[in-house]
Amino acid sequence: MSILGRKLHGGITSAAISLALALFASPLAAQRTILTVAGGTVTFAAPTAADYTAGFINSATGVTFTLNAQTGASRTTTISIRSTSASLGNGKVIGDLQWRRSDLATWNSITLTDAQVEQRVQVRNGLNDPWSNTIFFRMVLTWTTDAPATYSATYQVTLSQTVP
Repeated sequence: MSILGRKLHGGITSAAISLALALFASPLAAQRTILTVAGGTVTFAAPTAADYTAGFINSATGVTFTLNAQTGASRTTTISIRSTSASLGNGKVIGDLQWRRSDLATWNSITLTDAQVEQRVQVRNGLNDPWSNTIFFRMVLTWTTDAPATYSATYQVTLSQTVP
């Protein structure tokens, strides 16, 4: 993903998913939930003059996450997102990469700390099981400060759960 049409590799690594499941599923062994992420690499087309005039360019696709309860009964599941990169490189701040849930219109700048994407009560084989949503991305563009360059960053999606 980049302002010039090159890829910005935002990825959910298996290590990140495993770590999230290990951190949050182990203490709640009776409440195992599987997080599946599709479309981990996000790309942008080369921006046009109209994109610069609008002040942003949208990614071609989003990242879909699905939560599927495997054991236990009721739990509250939370999906969070954060950047693991301090900047996009070449003087571009990480906050110029924005995200939103597919069912909401509000854009949020990505940060280095977890931001809640969505939270739901989930009952295995019942209420919200499985459940999913998609995260869309856009890049803020500025004529005066965005030099021709390749911009890249990584992000992490985390699952946490609590038992009521």
